[in-house]
Amino acid sequence: MSKKKKNNAQQWFIRFTLLFGVVLLVSLKLYIHFQVDLLNKDIRSLEVQRNQLLSEREKMRAEVKRLQNIDRISRIAGQQLSLINDPEPVHTIRLENFNKLNHFKKEFAARKSKTNQTYSVAGIK
Repeated sequence: MSKKKKNNAQQWFIRFTLLFGVVLLVSLKLYIHFQVDLLNKDIRSLEVQRNQLLSEREKMRAEVKRLQNIDRISRIAGQQLSLINDPEPVHTIRLENFNKLNHFKKEFAARKSKTNQTYSVAGIK
């Protein structure tokens, strides 16, 4: 092969390689932009979905508060279940030491058993 043909083939190969490299770089850049656009679209749709879920959560919280309203519960108890509200105040006893509770239970049981005991003396109860 002559030098001119070799030189011509090398130039053609270099040009082809450069052209292929440029096409490859442009293709990669377009592919990256395409992927970024897809991700942005997904982000927007997920943000919309998140906002909808937050709105739905707030509606449900409001519904729970409405359903927990004591006046509503009292009205339903009176109308549908025929329950009446006892006007007497409710007293709550709080025990700070639960060990004493067992002592009180035993003492109460002992008192109850003493009152229920019957004595039999000479056949008379």
